[in-house]
Amino acid sequence: MDTLIASLLVWIGMNSSLSVAQVPIPKVVEMSPREIARQVRDALAIAVDESRLEGRVLGFYDPDAGPVGTIYVLRADLAPNAARYADKAANPYFQERLLHELIHHVQFRTAVIDSLPCRAAAERDAYRLGGAFLDQRRVPDRLANRAYWIRHHGSCSRFGASG
Repeated sequence: MDTLIASLLVWIGMNSSLSVAQVPIPKVVEMSPREIARQVRDALAIAVDESRLEGRVLGFYDPDAGPVGTIYVLRADLAPNAARYADKAANPYFQERLLHELIHHVQFRTAVIDSLPCRAAAERDAYRLGGAFLDQRRVPDRLANRAYWIRHHGSCSRFGASG
């Protein structure tokens, strides 16, 4: 997994203005839909039944978990087209999910997150770069309304100035 993460960091550095030179490799934990929903609920201390989050959360970056943060991501064997890959982590759909959370890791480790008008604005790069990643691999984007999500989650007006 470290080799995949290192190659995704290089990709981020080559395809964005984010600096990845001093960014450490985070811990990555693959989880089931229920486990990741529980992790998000607990980490964000939100009072919601995890079943409401289950299946809606594909990944989550917790900057406070572990020495350099932890990425929780839906297991590679549950990604679209997983059956086509002997090495499930070689699936571009899994890699795009991991890339999305890795972008948040870079944003936190380089303090870019502090320069954004709200935390939700961090999604703009993650969604945009995820689409570019799939496009470069000539893989159909399963998030058909990606442009909407870039605007929707990338806008602070939906969440207020503090995000």
